[in-house]
Amino acid sequence: MNRHLFLIAIPLLLFVQSTNAQAPATSVFYTTNGAEKQWITYKDNHRALYRIITDEAFKLLEERSEGISRLKTEADWNNHRQKVKAALCNSLAKFEKTPLNAKTTGTLERETFTVEKILFESHPGFYVTAGLFLPKERQKPAPAVIYACGHSDLGFRVEVYQHVIQNLVKKGFVVLAFDPIGQGERLQYPEPETGKSKIGGPTGEHSYAGIQTLLTGTSLTDYFIWDGVRLLDYLETRPEVDMKRIGITGRSGGGTQTAQISASDERIFAAAPECYITNFTRLLQSIGPQDAEQNPFNAIANGFDHPDYLHIHAPKPSLIITTTHDFFSIQGARETFAEVQRSYAACGQPGNIQMTEDFGVHESTKNNRETLYAFFQKHLDLPGDPTDVETTPFPAEDLWVSPTGQIGTSYDCKTVFDLNQKYFPGKEVPENGLPKKVAQTAGITFDRNLTAAVYTGKFSADGMEVKKYFLENNRKDFALPVYVIQKEKSTTGNVVAWFYPEGKEKLLNEPLLQEILNAGHTVVCADLPGTGELHDPSFSGDGVIKGVPFNYTFGAHLVGKSIPGIQAEAIGLLNQFIQNEKQFQQVEKCALVQGTSASAFLHFAVLNSSFGKAAFIDFPGAAFNLVTNEFYNPAEAFDVVPGSLLYYDLPDLTEYLSASGIKIYLHKETDKIQKVTEFMAN
Repeated sequence: MNRHLFLIAIPLLLFVQSTNAQAPATSVFYTTNGAEKQWITYKDNHRALYRIITDEAFKLLEERSEGISRLKTEADWNNHRQKVKAALCNSLAKFEKTPLNAKTTGTLERETFTVEKILFESHPGFYVTAGLFLPKERQKPAPAVIYACGHSDLGFRVEVYQHVIQNLVKKGFVVLAFDPIGQGERLQYPEPETGKSKIGGPTGEHSYAGIQTLLTGTSLTDYFIWDGVRLLDYLETRPEVDMKRIGITGRSGGGTQTAQISASDERIFAAAPECYITNFTRLLQSIGPQDAEQNPFNAIANGFDHPDYLHIHAPKPSLIITTTHDFFSIQGARETFAEVQRSYAACGQPGNIQMTEDFGVHESTKNNRETLYAFFQKHLDLPGDPTDVETTPFPAEDLWVSPTGQIGTSYDCKTVFDLNQKYFPGKEVPENGLPKKVAQTAGITFDRNLTAAVYTGKFSADGMEVKKYFLENNRKDFALPVYVIQKEKSTTGNVVAWFYPEGKEKLLNEPLLQEILNAGHTVVCADLPGTGELHDPSFSGDGVIKGVPFNYTFGAHLVGKSIPGIQAEAIGLLNQFIQNEKQFQQVEKCALVQGTSASAFLHFAVLNSSFGKAAFIDFPGAAFNLVTNEFYNPAEAFDVVPGSLLYYDLPDLTEYLSASGIKIYLHKETDKIQKVTEFMAN
């Protein structure tokens, strides 16, 4: 998707209108006074998952702000700079600089400049496609600008990007424009017949590949930054380029790359990210976490925010380019600029940080372009006229570097999927024991105490009596909806906590439920965050793959948490409810876990041995399969903890529980009703 064309299509995640999809009679959040009245406090219960993530983010970001306020001297800022650069760049150590094997596959001629079509390998067999624009009249050597394009199917060939590139070339700059991963000629999942992506547009390509990298404990950010490092290595091979005068710019996703690459490689002297810089607080208050490469691993948890890209680059020249109505919040950009002015001033270079803003949406404006040209002319020592002039774009196909317009169909090449397996170090046994590593990796903290189980009525269905509750907790961030289901006029047998991935209301149609109730058991089922009445059907973003909202995953991992970890914490509340209810005091407590709910339950159970037995139906299997299968099931990946495969997989958790004395039954037989019922009874 070319983002600057689709501003209207991207919703504000915190302010969308949403209706509860569950009928009032079966919803736990409706009163029972004869009218369909919803509890005022919980009208927005469907936003629970996002609120849990953002509450944690805002707490961490406030702690960061308090630390930033104490930085005064240049030494203070240098210490901060080293810390945040380590958070961004330490994970690049897994890569090594291998031969670029660069070659020129063709040349285009214009009256005042030439274009060389460049192909090189940023990793062995992992190709980067680029265009080197060389002005015929230039300094020798000349300053160069790397141009990083935004989220576009055509890569740097889009007319608005070509316009900026050609303006820079006309002003005497060498420009190296390239295709980011998943864009232009670098699709990771190409369809040979159509030349299109099997997954979707650029953000789909990024997010689908990015989930696999998260599972192995790294972010797609690393691969984007490393491409930038190797672009600089390539420029060093060109005698036309003065490596002491290197700039970088790009808009939208290109602004992301500009910020990340300039913070990671000191060879960049002047950086001008456009329509990207804001801060995480304003981002999470508006459009939410973006696609995979925009989220360095555990960034917020590691004390990192957007200003840190610029703090790291300081005191070298930086220009923040913004528009007033961009979906990247202008308020966040202004706040970042104010913060970064402090570090530049402490370093004695207050004039090296600039910000320009113009009236507009997510777009390039004439005023901003001319400010950009003047910025590079000044700081890369190439004086001239900054006027934005008309240009004539090349047809996109003229700028193809590969024979077919796709490296995946032109060459035998590697993808992020291949590299992720190559650089995955493998699983190691946790030094301090599995439970501690599970809690740390999944971000689980059982710090919510049940404060009230609010009874909101009951209803009957197919001979069942269903009592409705919502569980409040001391943090007051969400209420957990719960059903207590019994056969009408029955006595309590065992209590079965049933974890059903589609939510408690859907469970009522499950044939096995009647058999469990007929055996005299009581079933307790909760909607974990993200499911049932805690599911937001209006939530959207650029990381939604086949209906699975990975933007939640990206947001959770930014703050050092995970979706299974958040749901495990909710299970902790449900467990407190079961433990406190008088009718369950003298009975065995069992768990019946279905499908992808296995991950949340296992993460809870490894840390809390409240359930004496657990039966699993449709167990999802090893999460490592999601890394070794190029085309994986997004629904299964949503329930895996980022970084967990470095230490454990789901089968490791079941083995741990079995060794701890918990009875485990993994259903494999065809007659699940009989087998599971027998397991619960014995």
